[in-house]
Amino acid sequence: MSRRVRGGLVRRALRRTPARLAVTLFAAAALVPEGVAGQSLLSARGLGVPLIATDARAMALGGMGIGLTGGELSVVDPAAPARLNVPSVAFSFQSSWATTDEDGVSGDFSGTRFPFISLGYPSRLGTVTVSFGGLLDQRWTTRSSSLIDLGREGRLGRVTDEFRSDGGISSVRLGVARSVAPGIDVGVQIGRNIGDISRVFTRTFDSLDIGTLIPPYNAGGRWSYRGWTASAGASADVGEILHVAASYTWSSDLDALPDDETIGSEATFGMPSDLRVGATAVLSPQLSAVVGVHRAAWGSGGDGAIDVGARNTFSWGGGVEWAGASVLGKPSSLRLAYRGSQLPFAVEDVADPSESAFSGGLGMDLLASTTGEVILARLDLALERGTRQAGLFEENFWRLSTSVRVSGF
Repeated sequence: MSRRVRGGLVRRALRRTPARLAVTLFAAAALVPEGVAGQSLLSARGLGVPLIATDARAMALGGMGIGLTGGELSVVDPAAPARLNVPSVAFSFQSSWATTDEDGVSGDFSGTRFPFISLGYPSRLGTVTVSFGGLLDQRWTTRSSSLIDLGREGRLGRVTDEFRSDGGISSVRLGVARSVAPGIDVGVQIGRNIGDISRVFTRTFDSLDIGTLIPPYNAGGRWSYRGWTASAGASADVGEILHVAASYTWSSDLDALPDDETIGSEATFGMPSDLRVGATAVLSPQLSAVVGVHRAAWGSGGDGAIDVGARNTFSWGGGVEWAGASVLGKPSSLRLAYRGSQLPFAVEDVADPSESAFSGGLGMDLLASTTGEVILARLDLALERGTRQAGLFEENFWRLSTSVRVSGF
């Protein structure tokens, strides 16, 4: 085949896939996947799937992460670190396994991520914290195969299209929390929403159909995301049986900046304001019940901000914790909970997506001070069985969360 003829075939094949077509198909690819990888196929919609930046204890108690008893390092409860009286560091990681089904088309994927890491240090101002937590996940891959007209007497050639997105948006925060009266704590955090996301469309040609080897066609780019965020919260003990807490988080518009090698302009997206309320009721010296709610209000953003089609969402969760267990000779807690969540991003003419999950967990006090009043090392585990749904699309997943907190270093 001559170079001129081969070049003509390539131009005809690529004419149907300019960069704007690839961008349009990014959103539609989640509807008819042949193969999938990432945290969730729903992460291909809007700005992605919201991440729960909490430790395994909170995940095993409904996932809202607010209103829990005891001092905690928390990204979503600014007042929680006030009761930490020794330097502490905590981190968490999660592994997920999921299967998908949409109108008879099935797939599976798995992935691992680190929801948060936080450091707390008591000072005269209160407990100063530095934390890093996830906000939105946009890791996904879809593939599809089709026949295109090669322009040679009606001859068809098979091509394989792959859409890949890799990255997400996280939050880095500096905070301080302190007790202002017996049983009453307050806290504030300020920080930056940051992230880097690459999106690439690749078309591969079947050399047997075309009759020659043609290099794959690629289009896409990489964007950096930047924005400000701030939160404030308070908690209080009501007598000896009830602990309540609330927090509010504000976020500025999110700026998307292309790198030097990406052909595209800057963009701005509106981010939500979050309200969380939670409470723990002490039912007996070893048994407690937890409940929490979360409201995310997605605005359209400032002038020039792109409307990502997000809806306001409501989530709730509740569970019980029994602290009278012993595992391997260590004081332990057993947990059981359920949560339900609305997801903000949907596709037109498709039912709004939602998520629900049952969870169970185990907490072990690995090491305590000589007096037993300070837990120096703690391990928490949480296992979830959940479902995400959007119209005919269904995603069932298992998720294992592991958290470690070390104090007194």
